[in-house]
Amino acid sequence: MHFPRFIALLFVVPAAAPAAEALATRGQAMYDQKIKPMLEKYCFDCHADGMDKGSFTWDKHTDYTALRADMKFWDHVRQQIVTHVMPPEKKDKPSLEQRDEMVAWIDDAIFWFDPTKPDPGHVTYRRLNRTEYNNTVRDLLYVDSRPAREFPPDDTGYGYDNIGDVLSLSPMLMEKYLRASRAVAEDAMDTQTPGHADLEIQGRKFYKQKGDTREDGTRRFFFANAEVSQKFGAPADGNYTVTLHVAATEAGGEPAKIGMKLNGKDVSTFDVTKRWKAEKPEFQEITYTLALKAGESKLSIAFLNDFSDDKNSDPAKRDRNVVLDKVEIKGPNSLLAPRGSRFLRWLLDGKPVGLPAIQLTGEDLESGQGNANRDTGGIALASSGYVKHPLQLTKAGKYRITVKAGAQQAGEDPAKFDVRIAGKTVGAFSVTAKNQAPQWFSLDTDLPEGSHEIQIWFLNDFYDEATKADRNLWVHQVKLEGPVDQGGALAADAVPALVEKMGTRLFRRPMTADEKTKWQAFAELAIKEGEKPLGALSYVLEGMLVSPSFLFRGDPQPAGAVADGSALIDEYSLAARLSYFLWSAPPDDALLQLAAKGELRKNLPAQLTRMIGDWKAAALTEDFAGQWLQLRDMDIVSPDTKRFPEWKGGIAFSMKRESQMFFDHILRENRSVIDFLNADYTFADKKLAEWYGIKDFQGEKFQKVSLQGTPRGGILTQGSVLTLTSGQTRTSPVKRGKYLLENILGTPPPPAPGGVPPLDETKVRKSKMTLREQFAEHRANTSCAGCHAFLDPMGFAFEHYDAIGRYREKEKDLPIDAAGTLVRGQSFQNMTELRTILARDMADDFTRNLAENILTFALGRGLEHSDKPAVKEIVRRTKEGEYKFHSLILAVVESVPFQKMRVGAEAE
Repeated sequence: MHFPRFIALLFVVPAAAPAAEALATRGQAMYDQKIKPMLEKYCFDCHADGMDKGSFTWDKHTDYTALRADMKFWDHVRQQIVTHVMPPEKKDKPSLEQRDEMVAWIDDAIFWFDPTKPDPGHVTYRRLNRTEYNNTVRDLLYVDSRPAREFPPDDTGYGYDNIGDVLSLSPMLMEKYLRASRAVAEDAMDTQTPGHADLEIQGRKFYKQKGDTREDGTRRFFFANAEVSQKFGAPADGNYTVTLHVAATEAGGEPAKIGMKLNGKDVSTFDVTKRWKAEKPEFQEITYTLALKAGESKLSIAFLNDFSDDKNSDPAKRDRNVVLDKVEIKGPNSLLAPRGSRFLRWLLDGKPVGLPAIQLTGEDLESGQGNANRDTGGIALASSGYVKHPLQLTKAGKYRITVKAGAQQAGEDPAKFDVRIAGKTVGAFSVTAKNQAPQWFSLDTDLPEGSHEIQIWFLNDFYDEATKADRNLWVHQVKLEGPVDQGGALAADAVPALVEKMGTRLFRRPMTADEKTKWQAFAELAIKEGEKPLGALSYVLEGMLVSPSFLFRGDPQPAGAVADGSALIDEYSLAARLSYFLWSAPPDDALLQLAAKGELRKNLPAQLTRMIGDWKAAALTEDFAGQWLQLRDMDIVSPDTKRFPEWKGGIAFSMKRESQMFFDHILRENRSVIDFLNADYTFADKKLAEWYGIKDFQGEKFQKVSLQGTPRGGILTQGSVLTLTSGQTRTSPVKRGKYLLENILGTPPPPAPGGVPPLDETKVRKSKMTLREQFAEHRANTSCAGCHAFLDPMGFAFEHYDAIGRYREKEKDLPIDAAGTLVRGQSFQNMTELRTILARDMADDFTRNLAENILTFALGRGLEHSDKPAVKEIVRRTKEGEYKFHSLILAVVESVPFQKMRVGAEAE
């Protein structure tokens, strides 16, 4: 219902707005002639002339100018008038018209701001909250970790946890930031080389594609022509060694034949010559080299030439069958360039982050000659001989070989070994450490392109029979990388440009000249101290992650002309405001590219539509709706399960999800925001549909359902809100009425007066009276009556819904009375009728409240009196746009507080 603007008659002007002085004069005239007489009649006997009931008095203001300037004072007065709390019961009360006239005068005279000189309010310099921090490192550095889970909880202000005034930076949080920066930088700068596969697939794990095969233990038997397959993953492109372990029964004068396919294409066929012996199985090893692409492949094995001869005199030769014991896949045998994290690939434009390499543990090596045994990460050579591994080099050039080895010493000489590749010895070494302590050995050597074998030879085995002294060699690691003479590693002279690129991304704007100088000098110093270029960049990243330019936002620069102490913010800051508002995350490339060209502001409608359609807009549901509607509290709500055993079934999750999907639907589908009050649909899964008594529900999962013909509609009758606004054992008309008034309509009731005892819960539980009847006794206290007259009608309208959101007709076997009359005279019989009143008469109050909440969330600060014109304009534009949600959000992002900043002395 709209308050009539009687005061407008005194403010009518034919053209330009009058000067502030003229308005003040007219406002004072109105105050003296009409407003003050009403206040004297209804208020002054308790709050003036020496009286200060409730510690509130008109006497503290000596003149009209001081009275008008005290906006906090008038906020309180306005609340008392609008809520009808004052004057109290048993006092002469003003009519609705008189209340409207006083409220109109307060809004137009006290809370008037010159529309030609809009004030954008103060800029809040605020740190990223936990959600924003996690999303920022996720989007900018492409890491999966969520380091902010270790941070202390964020404080809230004005109902939200992204308010700059309360987002303090404690020493403990700074320590958490330092730890997180190290972990995040390590993840973001990961340069691990793709691992080499060493797979063993048992025969029984190959699934049948066609023909007669059977499992027997770990093996698979082919009793007819048949084909089996299995999928596996290759870590990188390259050549892989595939070894089939097979045997066959003999029949028909030719060996069994098997075929190999890769991803459905024939590779080769093989003869199986090893005879199957059930009592003592032995298998033929068939080795083949396959060129594989990184990712998943499908290997197929087929028996090709089944044969049987029942008349053969030798029973062992009557049937030809094949046994597949296992398949081993190892590789690739080639050198692999370090994969590089996604962030590094972005930073280096896809260029290699290091030299191609192959890194082997001792367990990857095979015995070539002599006595060698694998030994927990290494391989031990107990006699002179060698261990080996196949090697594929795609380029000729100079390669660096590094070996980690240790020895058990005996005799006069140290253990000696050499490294041989391509038929030549490329290096010889002596292990001088004792007791198997590992040592590192390195050499550079020229190697030809092609398929080779790297061999580590133990040269001087020794054993003393008398003393049992034994010299042995342990090989722990072998690494070969290169070509080291053909580039591939990051050069130091490329670091300054990469520092600037990295800083621009992390700071969400171009770096300043001072920032570039400081961070580039930091990287240069690290390199001078012996750090490699990538290591220096890692240190820079770690430092940037704890810099104010990363951790904080809200330092916009003025763009364009300054007028009346304010200017538009720069477009990079606008991009950040927009993205952290809608996504709780940093601006993406599309926003930053428009900002760089100075074209974001003129493309806001299109960008808004794009951003709301993006998956990241789910953050608005989680972070804004989760706090505005208090949905986050569903994770901790705890009704008494003795009183409500049905609660244990996990219904809380379904209730929260319903409200989230409801909000998300109105947002993404650009529905009218009035749907929040009285929508005839919701979202439910089977569990919730049964809870609500929705008939003909099909399926199990969440879906949009009609509420026509049911006692539910809008957000207020959803199980989440009904449960959140109840006590553990019963409903709470006070909580529910307060929720409706405060969270939905933005007109919170005044705090309860001190010294008023709460309801006696024992009496509530044992009494045969309904809760409404017991509240009637409670309201007999005159200090409570005024507030309850405003609060109770809305609170008791919910009584058809119990403490966990189920609909009911009776309480304690007595019919429920949910009827009421609002302070402005509208009457209703139940919540269905009240919802209609809300949608019809209070749509603007709801829209104003939603606008105030969204603007608070978007700005990260509490609203000031100077923001009232902006809120009015948002409401006006939303109404003009048929209350569509996108119209409201566009009006918010195009509002003066969102678009502008104070400049000069006005910024203080």
